[in-house]
Amino acid sequence: MKVGKSGKSKGVKIKINGEEKIFTDKGRIESEEAASEEQEQQDESFEWILPDETSENKMVLVPTPPKKKMPKLIGFGASSRKGPESRPLKTFLIAVICAVFFGSILGLIAVKTITREKAAVPSVETPISTKAPVEDKKAAVKEKGTQLKTFLVQGGVFSSEDAARQVQKKILGKQVPAEIFKLEDSYYLFLGSAESLASSKELALFLKSYDVDVYWKEINLEAAGKSGEDEKNLIKMKTVYASLAEISAAKLRGKEATVNREVLKKNLNELKAAKVSGELAKMNADLSAAAQSITEFERSKKEDKLLQAQGSLLDFLLNYQNTSS
Repeated sequence: MKVGKSGKSKGVKIKINGEEKIFTDKGRIESEEAASEEQEQQDESFEWILPDETSENKMVLVPTPPKKKMPKLIGFGASSRKGPESRPLKTFLIAVICAVFFGSILGLIAVKTITREKAAVPSVETPISTKAPVEDKKAAVKEKGTQLKTFLVQGGVFSSEDAARQVQKKILGKQVPAEIFKLEDSYYLFLGSAESLASSKELALFLKSYDVDVYWKEINLEAAGKSGEDEKNLIKMKTVYASLAEISAAKLRGKEATVNREVLKKNLNELKAAKVSGELAKMNADLSAAAQSITEFERSKKEDKLLQAQGSLLDFLLNYQNTSS
């Protein structure tokens, strides 16, 4: 048997018993031909796809990223009233704002009140029994003889008279009365007088509004008359002094005195008509000047008139002290 191929391998040649027979592979040839035809059809059906020139100029929209949500702020607008849970917070904020607002207003009022040139100073309650002030008011009268108990506003105590006079000059420049008293080895500066120790404390707080340093003090003064008539006049002067000190100090503090004006007027007239020595005449003039200043205040309501009355009473005390020397 021979197997042969010629050209395109048209078949298989087999020699049997001296005879050659050719067997063709029709199925394979047919399949090859079919594949060849299909390839040709595919080649013929192939199309070139060219890019569209107009698509190059088309705009491409790129989606923007979503915006981040900002945190919500708590306010007083409609958004803060969406739920009942926000009401307590809103109420608290309103309360805080109102407190700050009214606190600021009250603070401004307080500052203006304190910095006024002549601020009104409230009275200070003192832990004294109800009977004590009544006894103090009449202390100047109850002292036997010519001894005089006084309740004064003190502006300082100094070891030398020169130092006291320097401070006195500054206080007088503020329209506040001031007199220097020598007691033992010290020099005291007194600014006013009242009818009791409790009243002298209140008067001291009032005078502090004039920007002066103040204290309160009780002192006893002794006078000596040259005759029996002088002794009688000194005792009457003590009564008049106590009444005038109470009236002027009470009016400076915005209060009313409990002095019997008719008795006061009678005693003043008797002192004016009395024949007194030269030293007592000065004291009598001081009391008359204090009474006149109080009368002028009641007509004009000018505070400086009461301060003048206080100054005249301090002059009286200074002359009263000098009569014992």
